[in-house]
Amino acid sequence: MNSTALVTVLIGVVLLILGRKLFWLFVGAAGFLIGINIAEQVMTTGSDSMRLFIALLAGVIAALLAIFLQKVAIAVAGFVVGGYVAVELLRLYGAALPAYAQVHPGTYWVPYIIGGIIGAILMVLLFDWALIVLSSLSGASMILHGVAAQRSAMAILYVILVLVGIVVQARLLRSSRAHAP
Repeated sequence: MNSTALVTVLIGVVLLILGRKLFWLFVGAAGFLIGINIAEQVMTTGSDSMRLFIALLAGVIAALLAIFLQKVAIAVAGFVVGGYVAVELLRLYGAALPAYAQVHPGTYWVPYIIGGIIGAILMVLLFDWALIVLSSLSGASMILHGVAAQRSAMAILYVILVLVGIVVQARLLRSSRAHAP
């Protein structure tokens, strides 16, 4: 496992378990996802450490924006993660791709935009639960993106990871509300 995959898995695990609690990390992970995707597309050759640096820099910038511009960051993070999850689900389950994607491989912009709009709306309207679900979905996606496994095992593992993330974060939410003044 290379360093980018290892960092991706580690961030995925933290998001899966603590995504709602560490909102800034959730937004930072969205920035990391953007950074890693751009770095992989732009830098077809080159060092893995440079791709990782670009992704981490994008993540840090996004996390800082989340701290200072929380309302905007909520919608933007929901859009980015919603789009990422939509595309990853298409790839993971091998769904029949729309005609434009078959003609131009790698063009997942329509499902990305649809997933992004859904993610942004959910984040704004149902912040806690949307954050729990989206961070569980994105955490599971990041974990599976970083590890190599058989496609059939990945689909089952994805569902299990998402359910674990939702259950753990829901319990943490219930616990924090029970102890709130």
